[in-house]
Amino acid sequence: MFKLNLKIALRNLWRNKGITAINVGGLSIALAAFIMVMMYFTYETSFDKNIKNYDNIYIVGRTFPDFKTNYTSPNFGKVIKENFPEVEAVGVMKHGGFEFAITNNNNTVFAKKYLMLDYEAAKMFDIKPATGLVKPEGKGRLFYTSTANMELLFPGKKDNKDELVSLGSKSAGQTAKLSGGIFANPHSNISFDAISLVNEIGEGEGYGYNNYATYIQVKPETDIAELEQKINKLYQQEMVKAGMFDNKEDVNSTTAF
Repeated sequence: MFKLNLKIALRNLWRNKGITAINVGGLSIALAAFIMVMMYFTYETSFDKNIKNYDNIYIVGRTFPDFKTNYTSPNFGKVIKENFPEVEAVGVMKHGGFEFAITNNNNTVFAKKYLMLDYEAAKMFDIKPATGLVKPEGKGRLFYTSTANMELLFPGKKDNKDELVSLGSKSAGQTAKLSGGIFANPHSNISFDAISLVNEIGEGEGYGYNNYATYIQVKPETDIAELEQKINKLYQQEMVKAGMFDNKEDVNSTTAF
């Protein structure tokens, strides 16, 4: 059986990054589910402590018989927020997993740690562009690169105007509006050198797309063990509704740990 377990753990957030990249959402077998809620900051005790609500941020992951993963589907966080008032905020993000060039007329940099995240995640982790954090309009997105990359692309730039850049090979003709630079804190678990900021990430993707990181910010004094059990039960119910459990499977008999 597989568990959805909510466990406190932040310093080893990306320790299992290689194996967790496996998309296990397509395993439509009769398994019970566990959720793990892990405390976000687990690399170093000094990492990310400048973030407001540091002690109340958790990552939602899953545990299987052979491995654990910090990845979930993009829609599950919204369901958690709708069902549990002790969860004050939910943020979702996804690493791009590929490298691409960002080019203006004269200079080129390479984005090796591209990160997509929603507005709530940016607020949660205090990820602020040099021009300030702005909520994207509707289904639009805002594209930023690191301040170091921005200086290489546009040395001496003084204004805050957007810049048109090419992405990838110039021959492909793909362009984007670059909204500015953003500081990438080297002492943070959230690493990036380019960012796409949206209102809702993974829109239209369901429980078969388990390659997103879901973070929850809970109210102070929340009983995490109790919340873990409730989220575990909710996840099982969602899996049944999505047709990912055998109807004969007694998922309610499974307990979280």
